[in-house]
Amino acid sequence: MPEDQQEAVHKLFHDPHLPPGDKPLLIARLLDLVSTPLTKQDIAFLSNLRPFFEHAEETGTDLLSPPDDFHHWLAVPLTAPRKEGVAKVGNNTINARATALSRLYAALRHAGLVKYNPVHDLPRRKPDQSDAKLPSPDELHVLLEELGRKREPHALALFLLIYRLGFTAQAVFDLRWDDVDLQANTIRRGQVLSRLPADVRGALLRLRTPDPLLVDPTVRPRRGGETRGRQDAVFPGLHDVDEVREFLYQATRPGKGTAGGAVVPSRLRLAGLRDAQLEGDLTEQARQFGYRDVVAFHKAREGARARLSRLPPPHEEGG
Repeated sequence: MPEDQQEAVHKLFHDPHLPPGDKPLLIARLLDLVSTPLTKQDIAFLSNLRPFFEHAEETGTDLLSPPDDFHHWLAVPLTAPRKEGVAKVGNNTINARATALSRLYAALRHAGLVKYNPVHDLPRRKPDQSDAKLPSPDELHVLLEELGRKREPHALALFLLIYRLGFTAQAVFDLRWDDVDLQANTIRRGQVLSRLPADVRGALLRLRTPDPLLVDPTVRPRRGGETRGRQDAVFPGLHDVDEVREFLYQATRPGKGTAGGAVVPSRLRLAGLRDAQLEGDLTEQARQFGYRDVVAFHKAREGARARLSRLPPPHEEGG
């Protein structure tokens, strides 16, 4: 980062006249962490940063020179409720705040404004477990047809990787074209090699040989195209794992073919475990869904099959 930009960011951190709630946006713009106009992901990112700037103002802490007991200091802004009447912040919110702050420090380190990321080794909380019902097979069938009709190959490929092969949001984000062999019909995640079902192969083939009339909706305008260092990624425009979740949510939100609400990766993956008609012995079935441990795969599948499903979408009259 040029010295004048470094100086501008430094001044924003230490400006005593600037309200702490305004600092995250101005700093994030200088660090190219948000777009114009702001996306929903950007707004959530900034919201998760504000408690840290507000607590820094209250305690006289310089975030560019975090104290030695910084993890202890973080306990307050990580758990502070931001809405009236809310007594406790959930673990998912705490983790989202920690991830946002770590992302900010990574950008500050890249810009030469801090020497290290003091949050990268901060332990995360166990995610809150939801008892929400899984989408039904009929509902997912309607959604798949809708995605196909609307010519949304990126959304369809992401959906199928999770539903048919059990990809996690992290595995989707990490997936590179070097991991995909469209001739051998295989796909690799870590040390696990899986066969490509025909529908997943077809969706990936469309991404590999894109229609010039289609625009990748995962590419954010603030980057002018692909994110740096992700040119070989299957979804090069996704900046982080949270954007995988947001992209799937936007593609499957109500009105996009779902009957009971948008689909999120964790529940779509469980629905895939519930619905999968896998061939071969248990070891081969486990590897097909990304598991190296057969026992863990068996337990996960039985747990998914025990979950309740949402009601199927209503049929149209005359259908």
